[in-house]
Amino acid sequence: MNQWRCGGAVLGVCLAATMAVHGQTVKYMDGVFVSPRDRTPIALTAYAEATPRGILQMLRGSLEDAPYVDEVTSVLVSLPNWRPVAAFITTKAAFRDELTEKRQLPISARQLNIYAFRVRIPELERRDRIDALLKSLRASYDNPGYAFVVIKSEGRAAQWFALRLTSLEP
Repeated sequence: MNQWRCGGAVLGVCLAATMAVHGQTVKYMDGVFVSPRDRTPIALTAYAEATPRGILQMLRGSLEDAPYVDEVTSVLVSLPNWRPVAAFITTKAAFRDELTEKRQLPISARQLNIYAFRVRIPELERRDRIDALLKSLRASYDNPGYAFVVIKSEGRAAQWFALRLTSLEP
């Protein structure tokens, strides 16, 4: 009888330890990362802010720092106290003309841990859909198209992380 109690106690400790391991929060690297189809994730380092008039202005990096992405499978936002709030597609003209169209794209965000989110942007998952959007915005090699993942933190201005959608070659 005593043998069964010891076995039960050992089994209980093992189950509790297993549940603790499975219940642990996964730690992601801090940053914003885009996952292109069939490629490794890329850190997005260049971001802009919208002025009160609606013109975009780069705060960190330049548009040349925005990676070219053919199709986007997902975006990982892993920054404490920041959350994804929107995605937009526009052209370089949005940095000089407040009337340039900035088309908002639907997103879905799934919380992965206390501050990491996986974001899907269905409109950017297929190249034919991206090309149709770029054409409607009159994007070209000279006026390239960009997608922006917008994140927000309480009391801070939204940051617009850039990725290039127009090919680097004419």
